Amino acid sequence: MRQRHNLLWGILLMLLATITVLTSCGKDDEPDMTIGYYIEVEEGFLVNGTEDHTDRYYNPITMMREVTKTAYPKNTASGDDDAVIKACDELYQRYNEMYTGKAEHLTCLLHLVRADLSGDIVKHSERIRTYNFDINPIDNED
Repeated sequence: MRQRHNLLWGILLMLLATITVLTSCGKDDEPDMTIGYYIEVEEGFLVNGTEDHTDRYYNPITMMREVTKTAYPKNTASGDDDAVIKACDELYQRYNEMYTGKAEHLTCLLHLVRADLSGDIVKHSERIRTYNFDINPIDNED
């Protein structure tokens, strides 16, 4: 009688384990992967090497984030590298043209990053473009 009781419990446990494994392998357990873009700041916005007077200029970090969001407002499964790069390139060019020839030296180093997302979690990312703002550099004559 005891052997039969143990056999029944064993079968029940195996059945329960099988059901647990099969139900946890469903496709709905994880959100679908999507592509997103963000701006990574390596060197913040500086005027003449300091944060003084940055309020006198448009901040390239804020502007890059805005154009990225405008060019690619919603994450999708395929992404749109071309649209995001084009928008950021155009902003970079306009920004440089706007401030070239002014009195102060403006610097900032940004990276456009493509991210593979599972929900809000970044599973993988890669830098796809770097923007080095170095406007009106000071000539050092030694």
